[in-house]
Amino acid sequence: MRLAAHCPPELARTTFRGTEAVSAGLLTPDQLRSSVWVCLMPDVYAHRDHAWTHAGRLEALRLASGPGEVVCGRTAAWLYRVWRPRPGESVPVEMSRPKRAQGRAVVGQSRRRLTLRDPDPPMSEDVTTFDGITVTTPARTCLDLMRERRLVEAVVVADAFLYAGLIDRTELAIFCENRYRWPGIRQARLAVSLSSAFARSPGETRLRMVLVLAGFEQPLVNVPVVDASGAHVATPDLQVRGRRWAWLEYDGAYHDTADQHAADVRRENRLAVASGGVPVLRYDKGHLTSARRGAVVAEVARATGWSRLSDLQPVDFALPPRAHAW
Repeated sequence: MRLAAHCPPELARTTFRGTEAVSAGLLTPDQLRSSVWVCLMPDVYAHRDHAWTHAGRLEALRLASGPGEVVCGRTAAWLYRVWRPRPGESVPVEMSRPKRAQGRAVVGQSRRRLTLRDPDPPMSEDVTTFDGITVTTPARTCLDLMRERRLVEAVVVADAFLYAGLIDRTELAIFCENRYRWPGIRQARLAVSLSSAFARSPGETRLRMVLVLAGFEQPLVNVPVVDASGAHVATPDLQVRGRRWAWLEYDGAYHDTADQHAADVRRENRLAVASGGVPVLRYDKGHLTSARRGAVVAEVARATGWSRLSDLQPVDFALPPRAHAW
């Protein structure tokens, strides 16, 4: 049976705790499960017309965080608009407290107490305030997320923070260097050295890392291609160099639409004409699986004439548990 779409006026344009609304008699548990209400975080709800607004989400985060707690991990990345959960999933609540703080150790998903340098903003390297919320700085958030991941996924995180302009690569490298004794820092430093501020999506980064870890030179990332007159032709995701050039495109889900497919065809034709026949190779999520990465490497090697190849290590591409997915 379809649940009643009951909407008390006092809840229509605000974010609230579900348990408090039920205790106050504003909603029943069944009414709270109606499609009218969106669960943004555990026990935090908003009307569907308010839930996805910037104000609605910030209110949700303020409700989810308590005094003395520091927003960190993917929650901080979401706050900085670097990451978002999959469609239909709520924002995870990842928070911690400084080691020197009194009281509870952790609120959220598998979070330890954080070692924070000068944990009181605004003078801290590790903690700041963002829209009135205490949160780890972009550099510290990026480092924490990189240390939790294997190499390729650590590069995905670094690329996202660099592309967002929250920190530059030199600053991030120095931030890591100053914490050279920390667990996982060696891999994080390697990830920073492989990162790019021009990668527009995780898929682009993962495709690039297949090539780099297979021994190719670092591809050019989203560099515009111009014709003989200097007019812009296209901006391929990756430009791979060998004895010959090849353009590589990563197709996310939006490429499946008819309009986008037509635009892709027009762009490939312009590239082929302007470049004198440089091949355009297209890949998608399926090509990045362990079963097909080797075929991608072989295909790009044939297209470019590149022969100095290395074996890919599956451990470098391991994904974090779904609960920590990027």
